[in-house]
Amino acid sequence: MSLRQKLFLVVLLPVVLCLLISGWITNVFSSKFLNLALQRTSYMGGLAQAYEIERLLDQARKNIIGLSGETISPERLEHWIRAQHKFGQTGYREIAYIGLESEKRYYFLKTEAEDRIVRIPSSQISEIKPNPITVFDTLRTAGKDQVYLSDIVETFYPFSSGTNTHPLTHVLFRMAIPCMNNGSMDGILLLGIDARWIRNILSLYHSTQSPLYAFPRTPEIRYSFIFDRLGWMLFESESLENELGDLATTRIRNEMKGTIGKPGYSICFRPSAEYTTFWNMVSAVQRGLHGVIPVDEDGNFSSSIRSNGFLVYSPIRFRTRPNAEPDIVMGLAYLDRTNVTLAAQLKHIDVMLIITLCATALVSLYILWISRLLTRPLQALATAVMRIQPNQLQERIHLTNLDQETYLLQDTINRLLEAISGQVALIQHQNKMIQMAEQRERLIPEEMNVIATDEMDQLPELCGKSPAILALKTEILKAAKSEADVLITGETGTGKQLAAEAIHRHSSRCNQPFITLNCGALDENLLLDALFGHIPGAFSEAKTERKGAFLSADKGTLFLDEIGNASLKVQQSLLRTLSTQTIRPLGSDKEIHIDVRLIAATNENMTSLIERGVFREDLYFRLNVISITTPPLRDRIDDIPALVHLFLLESMREMGKRNVGISRGAMERLKNYRWPGNVRELKNCITRAVAMVDSDVLQTQDIRLEPIDDVSYLEETDPLNVFNQKKKLPDSSKTTPKNISSRKLNKRQQIALPIIQKKGRISRSEYQKIIGNSTPPRTAQYDLNDLTQKGFLEKVGKGPATRYVPIVE
Repeated sequence: MSLRQKLFLVVLLPVVLCLLISGWITNVFSSKFLNLALQRTSYMGGLAQAYEIERLLDQARKNIIGLSGETISPERLEHWIRAQHKFGQTGYREIAYIGLESEKRYYFLKTEAEDRIVRIPSSQISEIKPNPITVFDTLRTAGKDQVYLSDIVETFYPFSSGTNTHPLTHVLFRMAIPCMNNGSMDGILLLGIDARWIRNILSLYHSTQSPLYAFPRTPEIRYSFIFDRLGWMLFESESLENELGDLATTRIRNEMKGTIGKPGYSICFRPSAEYTTFWNMVSAVQRGLHGVIPVDEDGNFSSSIRSNGFLVYSPIRFRTRPNAEPDIVMGLAYLDRTNVTLAAQLKHIDVMLIITLCATALVSLYILWISRLLTRPLQALATAVMRIQPNQLQERIHLTNLDQETYLLQDTINRLLEAISGQVALIQHQNKMIQMAEQRERLIPEEMNVIATDEMDQLPELCGKSPAILALKTEILKAAKSEADVLITGETGTGKQLAAEAIHRHSSRCNQPFITLNCGALDENLLLDALFGHIPGAFSEAKTERKGAFLSADKGTLFLDEIGNASLKVQQSLLRTLSTQTIRPLGSDKEIHIDVRLIAATNENMTSLIERGVFREDLYFRLNVISITTPPLRDRIDDIPALVHLFLLESMREMGKRNVGISRGAMERLKNYRWPGNVRELKNCITRAVAMVDSDVLQTQDIRLEPIDDVSYLEETDPLNVFNQKKKLPDSSKTTPKNISSRKLNKRQQIALPIIQKKGRISRSEYQKIIGNSTPPRTAQYDLNDLTQKGFLEKVGKGPATRYVPIVE
């Protein structure tokens, strides 16, 4: 067989087959997604109608609540309903105040024919059917601002309108609220909403004046209807020109069989049980669900990729109280029929047939031409192109013995490679510039995951929504319900003080004193005096009586911070007090009974302290009834953006600055930092940056962090070596004993210990200067105490004269 024949058999037939298969697949998927697009359009239309009705009912609720807070008089009611109609609230038909006493009953009706307001005498109010006075029974147990919404009712009034001799009627939804006086209900305020007002919302969305109107629709019948929670169809949409016409369910009854009319409303309609699609929709609405059901031309569920229409349903909710969950009062259904998918399928078949025929002819001609002229040289050229690697785009193709066209194609490919290599370099450069610009770009609150205050959050002062902080809030609230003592552990700066205050504030002792005492800030004698107090003459300086922390916190809560720093003598006194619930002030022989809940906090490992014999095990078990651990900031990185936003606002408020933001690069640097000082260090960092920045955006260079913990500075695995390279300090291995490189020491201690050994003695403030002035005092004190306990340093002196001296091996 010739090459031409082979190409025809090998290429042409598969191409034609692929065109047909791809056309069929395209038809299926295009129909599917077109159907999905139409379904979403219908879904949006149905939800929009439900939203408008909910907004109308909610506005009516707000109006009646606002009116109930005013002084009720006939003149005020008449003026109010006139004002509402003047400002577009034309669906309010009734406004009435029905007091417990018959002379305090005012009933106003807005008629439609004469466009006037009629006051119904109090003696005729009981003749209105259904009688509005019966609403008293419904609202008898209702609270303030609780609004009642009735089912739809057909109301008859005891007089006729104009020349019409028949009694005046309206189909209404009645909304009522109790009017309270000195805590008791002395009447109800009643508002009647014309059901046609709601019907006209449905009609509006089916007209060319719809807020969602974009282009003329096909002429298939579409309509919406409202049904109640029991499946009664109340009314359907009409043409917008018939906005004053009576409510009807004509189109629904023409398509379904069922029951017409129920007591109180004669035109409603309920389909029979055979219409499972409708009753499934009603059941879904009763559960608060909304959705869309593809239906066929008979209105039944359709599983085909091409539907004849869509039945959209949505619950209509009404909030009876301002902060309560809304109740489902009605349901909305929107039947949207369409034949667009079928028309698109037929048109697609015609187009694909033409495309297939044209493609077959073109492929045949192409095979003839390429088999004679281009097959061999093009194959060689294609092979050369395939050998080019992505990192070798600068290399050029140089083939010989090619025809003129292939030479031209080769030259074109070389130029293309040159252009691509240039574009790749340009794109790489632009990507770098874009990344740099993005790093300097200001973050907006939405990108910072700013958390709006949750009204249900009982601990808003603990900022964050990470799993760690949510678990901490749960533990705090559980601990607050108990009277047991609490031990709070956690690193410095993690909010142990806030946790203790929250436990007290939410406990039964919240109205009693909350006393805080730092055990690490006082020596043994001062701490005993601060805890238990003294009587005059207890020691030479005791001129007056001192109550002490336990007596000051009687009936309340005593918070002992840094309990791990208390001496064994203090621990013994604490254990005795907790066991006997009595104290003895210094110099006194009298035992005083106390009722104090103790909350202790420490940033040290209590088990390690017990093993070293510096903390009593029995006191630990006495304190550790309820244990709470405050998470370090590195375990709640997701909360950093929200915390940064909070601290930015606080810093701007304190410093009188406005509109200071933070860039993406600065935020990434904050997220990658280890935060040894936790939330306190983060706050200090943001405060310092806001104070020193000259622009309105904090950039990466404006964020000053400790290099030994700032991972954005690291270029190698060992942070200590990188720090030595950055600061050009001598290698610690040359100046530090071998045991200093132990993993038991943190990075700050590894840096500072050689300097302390060389200097001979050091204070806490000098230690802060060595590792960075931004280090909190509590962090520095923790490091020094830890070095002392591990045998590297010895503590000398007391109070401000305390110094730390290296231990010589």
